[in-house]
Amino acid sequence: MAFLSWRKDYEVGVAQIDAEHHGLFDLINAFHDTRARGDSRREVALVLNRLVAYAEEHFQHEEKLMSENGYPNLEMHREQHGELVASIFAINERLAADTVKASTEILPFIKNWLVEHIVKNDMDIGDFLRLKSRQAAAQSGDQAQGEPKLELERP
Repeated sequence: MAFLSWRKDYEVGVAQIDAEHHGLFDLINAFHDTRARGDSRREVALVLNRLVAYAEEHFQHEEKLMSENGYPNLEMHREQHGELVASIFAINERLAADTVKASTEILPFIKNWLVEHIVKNDMDIGDFLRLKSRQAAAQSGDQAQGEPKLELERP
């Protein structure tokens, strides 16, 4: 059984963001599995580093999408991303120092942060982009011309 399972209600309705969130869930589960198997600290660190790199790339994609579409809470969202990355780096340093507490706290921290961030903050991005798309379509009378620069999924 997966440590962190994807649920339909985590979908924000933007194909790229949802696909990348799936990727984050997969990497969190890989990190959990690596630790649960008792793999070496080196292997655990490699998976964690992949997770951090993927998260940073995802955050850049989200922030670019928000910027391109005039999302009003971009700066707050960017700060949240920065805080997560800083927290993970701090935990990673403690892991490198072989701190048992860091090893046990990272998974619940990442799981809770990711799920809460998706449900509370990323959902707002999807809502904003759908509203913007509807408004643009209403103004132009042509839905195809009013779409933001992304693939929206209709809930």
